[in-house]
This record gives sequence, structure tokens and C-alpha cells, in this order.
Amino acid sequence: MRLFSIVMALGVAAQTGCGERVPSAADVVGTYSADLTPATGPTRRVTLRLETGNSAEMATEFEGGAQTVRETGTWAIAADGSVRIVLARDGFGPVTNDVTFRYATRTLNAVAFDTAQWGRRGFSLGRQ
Repeated sequence: MRLFSIVMALGVAAQTGCGERVPSAADVVGTYSADLTPATGPTRRVTLRLETGNSAEMATEFEGGAQTVRETGTWAIAADGSVRIVLARDGFGPVTNDVTFRYATRTLNAVAFDTAQWGRRGFSLGRQ
């Protein structure tokens, strides 16, 4: 009976995320991308590069050959394991993108972002 109780407790802990590991910089450094189709407007290819030393660069290429938009800034891992990027584009004010992601193996899933810019569904970027 005691063994059954221990096994059940471990199962509940696993389901609630207890012991979930906070990603390290080595886990998240890399290049991530996705083709995103907004509710309105053209499809865009987003490429996010997170570098050692916490610098970040995002390039957004719009369908149809429009000019690529480049933003630069920083990234950091919070105590809860989320990965936050803060980016700016020259000539557009101090912050043009502030996105918080949850890292899962080789994927960044947006959990906090500007819905006017990214839509309500959110988005994910896969590691290249």
C-alpha cells in the first residue's frame, strides 16, 4: 500500500510539472524559425537567433519579396524558465518586440506577446 501511495504521488507530481527543469543558456542558444500566416496580411518567415552573451536578432521576411525587417536586442531566461526577448528596430522607438516564450525541446512557444502584432493564437519557432 505504501509503494502504491509513493507511485501515485510521483504520477501526480509529473502531471503538475513538479521538478520541471529550467532551461540553460546552452539549451536555448541557436537559430529558430517558422513560416507564420496571420489572419490578415501576407505570410512571413520569422527567424530568431539567440546568441551566447544574450544578444538576439530577429529577421522577418514577408511573402512577395518585400524588404526584410531586422530587429536586434537581448534575451534572458527568467527564474520560472521562460525566455524573454526584447528587440528594437532602428527608427521605430525603443522596443518593437517584447515576447516571452516557453522552451520545449528545440521549440520556443510564445506565451506573452503583442496580439496586435502576432495575432491571438500565438506562435512557435522551431530550432534549425
